[in-house]
Amino acid sequence: MFSYNFPHKKTQDFIFRILSEGYEIAAIYAADAVNLNISPTTVKTKISHQGLVHPSLIAKRFGIKYKVLPHNSEELRNDLKHNEYDLGIVSGARIIKGNIIECLNKGIINFHPGVIPGARGLDAMLWSIFNGLPLGVTSHIIDSKIDAGKIIEVKNIPIFKSDTILDLSERLYDLQLDMIPNAIEKAMNCFFQNLEDYGPYNKKMSPEFEVETLNIIDKYISINGK
Repeated sequence: MFSYNFPHKKTQDFIFRILSEGYEIAAIYAADAVNLNISPTTVKTKISHQGLVHPSLIAKRFGIKYKVLPHNSEELRNDLKHNEYDLGIVSGARIIKGNIIECLNKGIINFHPGVIPGARGLDAMLWSIFNGLPLGVTSHIIDSKIDAGKIIEVKNIPIFKSDTILDLSERLYDLQLDMIPNAIEKAMNCFFQNLEDYGPYNKKMSPEFEVETLNIIDKYISINGK
């Protein structure tokens, strides 16, 4: 598993879900936080959590190998090649380079909170709403391109008339967790589809577009909600 070396809800939940489904996590490679120099969003799209457990403590409790390494380092590459792992899963990582990806026999799974290829890149939920696209999650085997590679599965979330933007965000997150076991089984058996049309890559949404998205979200929910 590729994770962050700090308390992180997705990493915590991914560990517990994978273990509860009966799979073994051979190792967690955790990267320290880095300053990405990206402006904070002006739209609150995620709930602020508390009481998160550091992934190193979870790993220690369950006897999982835990190493703090940059995800594109030569030391990590050597460790992966030495251990010959079958499959990797991203619970928290920056862009992982090809020379790391190739060290996993079956590749590395990522869960993207957008329908690829239409919603590649950052702020996938906001761009999907802005462009009138369905909201969903794509599980895929990553490659050197961002939010691309081999598509394992795409699932859309239901939308309800009473939803807020936080409901949509949390439901997209919950769907990622639900898709884990099926993604693992399909990846291990090489059941996936090559992505031929990569589509556009979305950069971080500007504050002006964020405001415009907020202005149309009620209409989006009204049109797409049950």
